[in-house]
Amino acid sequence: MYPYSILPVLQTSSLNKGRLKMAKHTMDMVLEYPKVFEGNRDMGGDGNNAAIKAAKHNGQYVVNAYFTSEEQIEELLEGGMQPKPMGNDRVKEGASLGIGKFVKLTRMHDHKMIFTDKGGKETEVDFGGSPKVVNLTNGVENKSWWSLDEDGALGNGTRAKVQFETYSKGAGLRLIALGVTDHVAWEASAPTEDDELFMVD
Repeated sequence: MYPYSILPVLQTSSLNKGRLKMAKHTMDMVLEYPKVFEGNRDMGGDGNNAAIKAAKHNGQYVVNAYFTSEEQIEELLEGGMQPKPMGNDRVKEGASLGIGKFVKLTRMHDHKMIFTDKGGKETEVDFGGSPKVVNLTNGVENKSWWSLDEDGALGNGTRAKVQFETYSKGAGLRLIALGVTDHVAWEASAPTEDDELFMVD
């Protein structure tokens, strides 16, 4: 499924390519509304700027990642994450998952960029494609790639090691990989009476 090693999923490091500098983080987090597989990615639309951007990049992978300690938030802020990019709170209050605070992590499906170093040499970097999703539910020693067909979709409350990076001087966050440690199966919500008003046999 993925033409490279599983091992980098749990590593943290910094990346420098010419003017490109990003810091990676791997944290134990709780997932909400995860759309992290090519088959269930958010295709966007024309409803708002975020939807338009997603559509422009042939869809996006997105998840609300809930922190499991205040120290995780402090680590990101001390590492340069901007607390209010574009005037909006980066860390948001949410559901009763983790400590109730989350960040929204995204990754565009098609996303290639060209960077130029000081010598004028151009380098193309591909930031797109689906994030790596590893099954760690049977322990690191028995890890394998997560199969959407065989293992199922990820439901709210799924716990995972989440790897992401900060970029643009801490203004952006990009999803890289997930290592699922405790799977909660996704279940479709049963239609309510109001929903049934808009159903025709």
